[in-house]
Amino acid sequence: MPPACATAATDPGIPVMDFGSIAEYSTVARAQGEDCTGFRAYLSTGLPQYDSQSFEFFGHLVEDDGEIASIALMSQGNTVVPGLQVPWLTMEEAGLIYNRLSLDQGPSFGGIDGLADITVPTTITYDPWNIHVEQTETGKPTQTIDMRVVSGAVGAVGAVYELTVAVEAAVPGSTTTEPAELTITAEDRTGIIQWGYGPNGFFPLWMFDGDPLPAADGAIPTIDQRTPIMDLYGGDIGAYLEATGDPMTGQGSQYYSMPLVEVSEWSVTIGSSYVARGTDGLLFFDNLTETYNDSAQYIVKNGYEWTEFSVQLPDSRQGMLIATTGQAEVGDLHYAMIGGAGSTASANGTLEPTANWPQGAISITPTTDTWTSPGSCYVYHLTYDVTLAGSDTRPAADLTFRAAAQNQELVALKRAVYEGLFTYEGTLGGEEVSGYAWGEIQGEPPAGDPTPPHCG
Repeated sequence: MPPACATAATDPGIPVMDFGSIAEYSTVARAQGEDCTGFRAYLSTGLPQYDSQSFEFFGHLVEDDGEIASIALMSQGNTVVPGLQVPWLTMEEAGLIYNRLSLDQGPSFGGIDGLADITVPTTITYDPWNIHVEQTETGKPTQTIDMRVVSGAVGAVGAVYELTVAVEAAVPGSTTTEPAELTITAEDRTGIIQWGYGPNGFFPLWMFDGDPLPAADGAIPTIDQRTPIMDLYGGDIGAYLEATGDPMTGQGSQYYSMPLVEVSEWSVTIGSSYVARGTDGLLFFDNLTETYNDSAQYIVKNGYEWTEFSVQLPDSRQGMLIATTGQAEVGDLHYAMIGGAGSTASANGTLEPTANWPQGAISITPTTDTWTSPGSCYVYHLTYDVTLAGSDTRPAADLTFRAAAQNQELVALKRAVYEGLFTYEGTLGGEEVSGYAWGEIQGEPPAGDPTPPHCG
């Protein structure tokens, strides 16, 4: 980052609405796109005018005995009624996932949910950056989740983060919860990458093809974006946005990541039977903010799916996003980006990707290696082959991703999702690479709706 971003400043007191109210492409910088102070304030301010604002750390921890555990913790604020900002009621969801992979029993998980600042006190502060979520119920210990900077400034290379969690966690094979406590100290090695386009980092997640979307109260008109993106701009969404200025309102998020947050010390206790600690591991950090308009509401509620790998490349001090998203009415969209060492810094101190593959250069193919969940009966692909075609401006890649354990399914709020650790190996730019990635995989629902645990 530029020298001006190296140290924190006092709270700039930027009004909430200066950060905007909907994620969309624009060449005009909002407060978060103008400079480092504005961007750090954006990361340090609750934004109830958006439908969703999330902060997540996820990756792997290495126990002193060499065992590998996957870990994820998050804080996410969601508007109670999407699209309605008055009154500004926000539902806070914060949680922990911990999975000792060699046991292959599934994750322990616990969390906090409720109305922010009403049933769930929630604070975000600027200097130092700190997200604090807590919940107290009569007769039970207070549950807390904290993410904070203890040295440096949020988003700056070398910033040290301390993550602490104390929640009641469901454990595999048990119908009761047990107290779980986790502490992690980790240092950022890259700085924060802005994956999206324009000064405010807009990241599109689907393309319209011009056909109206059906809706309960009538068809929602859309414009044809897919044809010009594919035919005139070679599948390059960034080139299309720059040339046309299409705001793609409500079609994505503002998306930022720190791909290499290096763990120096950690410890976990779950109930009275499991205690572990270590001095090694690597985390990925994501921040996403989004608002849904009518067409987006229809898409995300009607079969929207995604497969994404957040890839860590510690040897070259880089990170990658590789993914495909899809929905029946709008089709598929693929994205693959890499950034970190060698990236150019934007005006707000975030790093720009060093390479961005267009649609036709990306292939993400599941293999026949699958696992059927005995809990949900969903079928998940555990191995994916990824090829990224190279050019003069981007390296070629040939990678295989494999789930680090079969059972990494989480069933929360009656919804089954597969989030967990993958390993990868292959070539990137002609060099052999291997390491870890975090995978978010959509399962295939069971045929004939069989009843668990007798999945057909």
